[in-house]
Amino acid sequence: MNLNPTERRKLETVLAELIKVIEDFLRTGLTTASEATRQTLNVTFQEASRLRLLRLGSTLRLANDEMAKLIRNDADFSRSRFAFFLNRTWLLARGLLKALKGNDAAAFDKLLWTPPRRPIARIEVAVLGVVKKVVPRTFVSFDFKLRLVAATDGLPAGQRMSWSCVFPLKPDQDIPAEAFLHLPHKQKFTASQFLEGKTMVLTNVTVALDEAGGSRLSLGEQSTVQRGADVDDYPRYLSWDVARALERIEKHEPTPFDLEVEMQEEIVLRHWSIGAPEAREAEKQVWYPFTESGVPLTAVVSAQEDGKSHRKFLDEMSKKKPAPLFGLLHYEKCRLVFQPLTLFGPKGPAHLMLSPDKVDRATLLKALTF
Repeated sequence: MNLNPTERRKLETVLAELIKVIEDFLRTGLTTASEATRQTLNVTFQEASRLRLLRLGSTLRLANDEMAKLIRNDADFSRSRFAFFLNRTWLLARGLLKALKGNDAAAFDKLLWTPPRRPIARIEVAVLGVVKKVVPRTFVSFDFKLRLVAATDGLPAGQRMSWSCVFPLKPDQDIPAEAFLHLPHKQKFTASQFLEGKTMVLTNVTVALDEAGGSRLSLGEQSTVQRGADVDDYPRYLSWDVARALERIEKHEPTPFDLEVEMQEEIVLRHWSIGAPEAREAEKQVWYPFTESGVPLTAVVSAQEDGKSHRKFLDEMSKKKPAPLFGLLHYEKCRLVFQPLTLFGPKGPAHLMLSPDKVDRATLLKALTF
């Protein structure tokens, strides 16, 4: 519980107000949702982000996104999704407030679920894949899956890492998600450089290690990002420790705060085959049945515009011979749910979630207002 007295008092006030807003809203029902209610959630989200309460902040953001859809009567609004994240927000807020008032640092830190961060002077990473997420009229995010090229500051070569960037969307913007990869960051680089088949050399960064053996990379004001050498040895990174994944499942103790994707694994398929896709209109998804060495998996892809390139890649892959396929796996409703990210063919990595169409940067900058 690393809070000064002023931050602590402010957080107690914010959490108490958040709890009251949620309880009042649940008592009166969905029809009372208003922009004022959403603004209260947004203020709390901003404060939680400022204090690095990442678990509460991310949950609030998702609840707020669904409330925005509800207010504007958006067809994409999901009652079950909204109820889940609103209830999760209430549980976290109640728990954090109780821990603060009881001066229970252990309970507070456990609810934060924030791994310790450590500074790293210099690292070099190779990029294996990228996850694209689009919430229309709200935000676009990209989560890059990385591998450490050489041992650094106690981290082994091949260490799994992730780096994410998020771009807000305005209601009137109609811009391809991939266009945001070409916008400059304050460290004077663009995220598109992570997709050029070169290593990336980063200095003055922080790394947070998690219990599953992965880590998350964060950039600061003093960080620098530059291209490195060509990556010509992808096979050294294409492995999956099945025994470690099974051990993680056996040790896992479910809690009310669990999300299915939090038990996510980075895996590599080598002997896969794809069956005929199944449209799931209610979920706005397309399901592709995969088989890997006799084991069935379900690849879930968006049926909307943001999944167009992903579906096209998978439809074409069904006609080709298997090549190493990198992606994410989680366990949901007794199914192995697979998210294919990168196909490593003779010509190098193909990032399946990203459109191969070129972006007109001039048009992009003209469409954006800063």
